[in-house]
Amino acid sequence: MTKKKNVFTWRTVLLCGGISASFLLASCGSSRTAVTTVPQTPAPVQVQNDPTQPQMPAGEQVLVTFCEDEARDVPGEYMAGLGIAEDCPDRSRAIVDANRVAIADISSRFIGMIKNAMEDYSKDVNVPGGKKMYESELEGGLKMIGSKVIDKYAEVACRKLTQSATGGYACYVALHVQWDNAKKGLAEELEVRKVDFDKDKFMEKMDAQLDKSTNQ
Repeated sequence: MTKKKNVFTWRTVLLCGGISASFLLASCGSSRTAVTTVPQTPAPVQVQNDPTQPQMPAGEQVLVTFCEDEARDVPGEYMAGLGIAEDCPDRSRAIVDANRVAIADISSRFIGMIKNAMEDYSKDVNVPGGKKMYESELEGGLKMIGSKVIDKYAEVACRKLTQSATGGYACYVALHVQWDNAKKGLAEELEVRKVDFDKDKFMEKMDAQLDKSTNQ
């Protein structure tokens, strides 16, 4: 089992009123279901001040953010993304908005990985001229390809719902895309576009990009 570091990061939080902000993240347990389904979830818990938590200078409390441990990429296994939606009027809206943020998180990084891998692959002197790939030659572009793959294979690894004292709902979700599925989906999209490339060599470049993302 891969050992994960207990580090803190900053992530974008979607407020249902249309405002985004950043908060300090912590962790929670996990379970996996398909993104397209809305699993049964326990009733949201009321968020109350905890005297054991440190206070900010103005008296605000440091809030615990769930699903942090599950929202880290693991080389060779999966990509992960974290989505947070707060101040939502109901549970369904909170879940949908959190999923959307997590999907956007993974998709943007996956598209970047494809772009970098394609550049490295095409610069490789061992790749014949007729097997090189260029973004400008791909129908729909990398954004369409990457988004389609992530939308298809993303799964819920962790989800937590809470409700504030004022009644607003918050949802925290970590999504995983199994790396083998991501590469399979990418290869399928390239083959549909009749791209002639060395699949094994290109996927080696993709693996290197995932490794690099976890070491940054």
